[in-house]
Order: sequence, then C-alpha cells, then structure tokens
Amino acid sequence: MRKKNRECNDPAFFDEVFAAADEIFLAMHDGDYPYVLPLNFARLGQVIYIHCALEGHKLDCIRQNPRVAFTIIADVTIHREKSTTYFKSLCGKGLARIVEDEAEKGRALDAIAVRYAALCPQPAPSASIRRTGIVRIDIEELVGKRRQPSDAA
Repeated sequence: MRKKNRECNDPAFFDEVFAAADEIFLAMHDGDYPYVLPLNFARLGQVIYIHCALEGHKLDCIRQNPRVAFTIIADVTIHREKSTTYFKSLCGKGLARIVEDEAEKGRALDAIAVRYAALCPQPAPSASIRRTGIVRIDIEELVGKRRQPSDAA
C-alpha cells in the first residue's frame, strides 16, 4: 500500500468494517475481463457467504476458476471543500466454492437473514435451503485501509 499510514490490519478493524458494510463487491474471472457484482453477504469467522440462484453466470465463473477478490467499504463521507473522501475499506482474496451441504447452507442463510434483519423464518426451512444457492468464500488475504478527518494529508 502506497500510504502506509492509512493501512489498518487490526482484526478489530476488520470486524468493524465487515459489520458496517451493506454489500460486498465480488470480482470473478470471466475470460478476458473481470466480472464484478455487488452482493449481500454474511461473514462467519474467516468465511464469507453469499446467496444466489441455483444457476447463473456467477456460478459458472466460480466453477471455471474459484479464485476471487472482493472489496467492501463503509462510513463513506465525501468532503467536497477538501476534495477528498473519508472511508473505511477492506480488500481481500479467497477461494470460492458452491456449498452443497444442507446444514451449512442453512447456517449461511440464517446468518444472512440475521445480518439484514430479514423477516423470513429462522432456522431456514428445508424448502428455502433446497431452492437457494450458497457460495462460500474462504478468506486467504485481507488488508484494511482508512481515511478519516483526523488523518494528515
């Protein structure tokens, strides 16, 4: 990272940003160009879960190459007078796989429901588990960055 004073790799910072961010931007391999999507997510330890349909381009990309990258951002404030942006962010890399185990899918769906205060039944009913795709991303690398009003230019 170019500006080392903005780097933050404290696990408490990671937890703070994961908790505050509303979406994750997931980058996958898609031939000559990356394929990036904003997605809802839940994090359990060193694992990120996303939910999706049982088929589609995202799953095709993951089957072709499970190496993914992601970023999340929280607490964004644009300070127009100073032509700068204050933020907290994380960038990471990991291996994605499509979850087949129904118990793990249920835990992931419940975690996502809790995170977004969804009004769906919990624990997730078997029918919901069967009709929902779950992708598990095992985090391999993570780096944090922040720019706050108190930071020097």
